[in-house]
Amino acid sequence: MKRRPRPKAVLLVLLLVLLINLPIAHSSWTRWRVERSGTDVTAPVVGHDVLGSGDDPQYYVSFRFSRSIDPDQNAWAVEVDKATYDDAVADRTLAVRVLPDHPAAYAVDGQVTRSLGLVITLFADLAVVILIALAWRFRGKLRPQLRAVAIGDVERCKPGSALDRIEGDLYLIRGEVARIEDGEIVLDLGDRSVAVVLDGHQNTIGYQQPAQVRGRLIG
Repeated sequence: MKRRPRPKAVLLVLLLVLLINLPIAHSSWTRWRVERSGTDVTAPVVGHDVLGSGDDPQYYVSFRFSRSIDPDQNAWAVEVDKATYDDAVADRTLAVRVLPDHPAAYAVDGQVTRSLGLVITLFADLAVVILIALAWRFRGKLRPQLRAVAIGDVERCKPGSALDRIEGDLYLIRGEVARIEDGEIVLDLGDRSVAVVLDGHQNTIGYQQPAQVRGRLIG
């Protein structure tokens, strides 16, 4: 029988996926806002540089917006293709589309975008999928399992889990029925499971239902 994913585990996975994909999602959202609501301006070039050598040089241009857009007068740098670089160096200006209230959100014709961030994000997503698949495949082996012998019938109870000592090796065991076999049930306690040998006692509780039983731990 299949075991349902726990809400906390699902929430943790969703949070992890959100954190991994948030930078890409934010940059995509920013680009969309610039394309939709941006203003075209001509920014003066304040610097330029060519990095690397050989067959793959990288061309960078630095520019400033007017004070009405950027009161702090920061110098913004962008990687561009060679034609855009040559024009910017020659004209000492660069055509930029920018959000007026957000100078860090801009786009430049001829801007070079790198796919490294996307590749890293996709690999991280793949790693999460693999880890989830492995955890699901070996979930029974990753969590410790105890064994107990019942001293009474299995009873219905409120949802929840417990492994409360009554005295000596006698415990009250409460959890969700994860497996039902001849003469034995397995109760899921969340961080562990307990295989309970019924030893002639009755179980009328169905699969995935909360149950409790008193039993002596034997391993």
